[in-house]
Amino acid sequence: MQDPLREIYDLLCESRIKGHPMTEEESAVWDTAQAALGAEMIDELIYSQSRSLSEEQYDCFRIGFRLGAQLMLDLR
Repeated sequence: MQDPLREIYDLLCESRIKGHPMTEEESAVWDTAQAALGAEMIDELIYSQSRSLSEEQYDCFRIGFRLGAQLMLDLR
């Protein structure tokens, strides 16, 4: 077990986090970008963007977990 918090996050949270559907405006922008860049490049962009968001969500989870643990220790 290299990163227990990551394992807890993966088990409890990551599978429950859903993406949000694109608005019509966002969809139009992606369609224009896909026409210019190609489907493969758009897939790579979306994947890298979703990984960045996932890491940000994990960072928030980690901060909250540590805050909760610190508060429990302070209550003793």
